[in-house]
Amino acid sequence: MKKISFLLVMCISLSLYAQKPPLKFGDVTTDELKMTIYPKDSSAEAVVLGDYGESKLEYNKSKESFQIVFERVRRVKILRKEGLDLANFNILLYRKNGDEEKVTGLKAVTYNLEGGKIIETKVKGESIIKEKYDEYHSFTKVTWPNVKVGSVIEITYRLTSDFVFNFQDWEFQSSIPTVWSEYRVYIPEYFSYEKYMQGYVPMQIAENSVGQGIITFNTSERTEGSITQTRFSQEKLEYVENRSRWAAKDVPAFKGEPFMTNSKDFLSKINFELSYTKFPNAGIKNYMGSWDDINKAYLESLGDVITGSNFLKKTTEEITAGKEAPEEKVASIFVYVRSNFLWDGTKRKYPGESLRKIFDDKKGSSAEINLLLASMLEKVDIKVSPVLVSTRDNGFVREATPVSSQFNYVVCAAQINDKIILLDATDKFLPIGVLPERCLNGNGFMVGEQGFRWVPLQPSTKARTNISVDLALLGDEGNLKGTLKIDRSGYHSVDARKSFVTKGKEEYLKDFVGSKTWELNKSEFSNEKDLQLPFKETHDVSVNEHATVAGAVYYISPFVMAKEESNPFKQEERKYPIDFGAPFDYVYFIKLTLPQGFVVEELPKSKVLALPGNAARYIFNVAQSGNSINITSNFSINKGVFSQDEYPNLREFYNQMVAKQAEQIVVKKQ
Repeated sequence: MKKISFLLVMCISLSLYAQKPPLKFGDVTTDELKMTIYPKDSSAEAVVLGDYGESKLEYNKSKESFQIVFERVRRVKILRKEGLDLANFNILLYRKNGDEEKVTGLKAVTYNLEGGKIIETKVKGESIIKEKYDEYHSFTKVTWPNVKVGSVIEITYRLTSDFVFNFQDWEFQSSIPTVWSEYRVYIPEYFSYEKYMQGYVPMQIAENSVGQGIITFNTSERTEGSITQTRFSQEKLEYVENRSRWAAKDVPAFKGEPFMTNSKDFLSKINFELSYTKFPNAGIKNYMGSWDDINKAYLESLGDVITGSNFLKKTTEEITAGKEAPEEKVASIFVYVRSNFLWDGTKRKYPGESLRKIFDDKKGSSAEINLLLASMLEKVDIKVSPVLVSTRDNGFVREATPVSSQFNYVVCAAQINDKIILLDATDKFLPIGVLPERCLNGNGFMVGEQGFRWVPLQPSTKARTNISVDLALLGDEGNLKGTLKIDRSGYHSVDARKSFVTKGKEEYLKDFVGSKTWELNKSEFSNEKDLQLPFKETHDVSVNEHATVAGAVYYISPFVMAKEESNPFKQEERKYPIDFGAPFDYVYFIKLTLPQGFVVEELPKSKVLALPGNAARYIFNVAQSGNSINITSNFSINKGVFSQDEYPNLREFYNQMVAKQAEQIVVKKQ
């Protein structure tokens, strides 16, 4: 007698909330179509009428594993023509090793009110396209037809994913206001996810509960002989299901404010990271691990990229010939890589090509160029380490959440005794030890054989601009003539030098004058190519727009440059941190010489402003000696990031500085 058996698996999740979903696809009302303005934000170009998402981990019987099933319904009202761009919608899909998340059940409809009737226009297949985004992601792109001011657009879809580590995050906030946003999740006890909320929108609902899920195994066993018989048996596996529900009501549109990093750091959102799995009769499988694990894994993934690549040794020895001090070797190698290799614009933390190919092609990603730099430094016995970074457009790093996907970039750290020099050779205009401004985002994760460490990414020296002006008042029309000298160092020199070198002197001077009615009689530049020195420029200038004549009285604005025309901080309250990137100084000095027969009627008063802890400082000093007036303006921001609590003081600091710089010198012709 022969036995044939097969297994049927059925998963029953007794996890539905008593509450009905807040949004049902297709239930668009006449009132929604008649809406012409959103009362809670009359300036809104559109409003999310409802956004409902639901994520479950369901057992897939054919694959004998759990998969994520995410379903969503989203409805948007278009109120102004500026909102028409919302008729384009992207669904981001993850892919790896030939497997990819899949979208099914996609329906999208445009609703319009015509003659008192609701007219539906469905999205057809040709309006749904798939497009590659990067190595690990693609987009399903949807474009609604017949969208105009007054339309309501709606979409629903189902996304299935075998990547259980890639649980769907949820944004409660977007660039337009939202009436209601709700997210529900159902997670079996076998999965542990770290959840963290970000943003400043309070939740209307935040609930957690447990329920029961059941996986039913139906077994059919058939025996063959003189009589064929089939026996059925059933086994049930019960598990605890963790349920969560979050909802936000009347969510304001996210509006960027001056001096912010990436907006995605501040949008109100719930994030998920898979920590570990623990199945029956199996051990714990860690996904999140620890920073030590990430350190070890990164070193293993690099292999001998840095310590190998021995073909670089000959070139490195030639570059450093005659150099004895480690600092000299670092400088020589850095300048060589910076000058001879072109960054292709891609941000990577792993090399995609061999260093041999990069060396031959003279072009590569950020990882390839900076790891090539590290390998060359290693060849002359400089201790080097990769430093993983999240660039400003990628969002800040949560050091409490050890997940390597937070990083998207790598730079090089050269260690000389107790000194660490951070190096990035992707920008041909950056001096040694200064990272691109895109990298100024908290701390970097320095990888090492003896363990990791966090290193600050801020430069050791401040960006600084020194402006010295020596002008004389001429004639009856209030013209000024004299010399203008500018010295820029640090980040302030980078943009100016880059503009000068790439555009040429003539175009640079056109941009420098801009809309001002200046006459440049002579201009000289120095240190155009020596990036370690300040970029300097000197101009013989005639200025006829900084003095107003009223009879015998002359009103002179002393700031021909470096003036804060207005306070960038307009709002009375600030929701988000203020991020200047890095500390900086602006020093402005003017000597104004009056002709014979002129006397001073009124001078601005000297003033000193300072924030607690000397976080920002402004010194305005005025002195008169004979027919010369000397004014010094020294503006310093002494730290990169200010908290929301510091905002009122910072805003008032700017108010007073702007007011002081607007004051005029009043002189009279006798």
